[in-house]
Amino acid sequence: MTPKMTLAIILLTCSTAAYAQESTPAQQLTPATTPSQAATTLAPDPAGFAKEAAAANAFAILSSEVALRRGLSTEVKTFAQTMIDDHRRAQRELHDSAKSDNVSLSEDLSMEQRQTLLALEQAEESQFDSAYLSAQMKAHDQAIQLLGSYAADGPPGGLKTYATAHYPAVRNHMVRAQSLTSQ
Repeated sequence: MTPKMTLAIILLTCSTAAYAQESTPAQQLTPATTPSQAATTLAPDPAGFAKEAAAANAFAILSSEVALRRGLSTEVKTFAQTMIDDHRRAQRELHDSAKSDNVSLSEDLSMEQRQTLLALEQAEESQFDSAYLSAQMKAHDQAIQLLGSYAADGPPGGLKTYATAHYPAVRNHMVRAQSLTSQ
């Protein structure tokens, strides 16, 4: 194992272990029925929101493409295909919403997202499914916070409509990922 692979596995293990300690089991989730109930931070400006939302969609797509190649479980592969389909559609809608609000959009991943993708590519085969699901839970938790805060406090327009419309689907993705981890 190369030092680079070891570092990637350590990063993924640390981030997923820390997240696992923070996460709530699916059956204990209290459903936030509206985005404002999930908003705990101030909404970013429209350009910041669009950038973060585009990166979140891109990460969900790219990591799920890795899962289609490397996943062992049929359930994980089915979930990954759903993520690809849903987030590609969401990305197209985000582009349209950003355009209607005169916001330019880039799909650049954050450093954390790039490191997680690398760690998933290099994860041990036997541990891939749980690493992928942990990464999805963490990413969807962050997306829930982003969408919730923007839906609650963002300025009116296409991006706010996008945040409000996509919040329930992202929340459902999170619950589904959690239920797959408990199987």
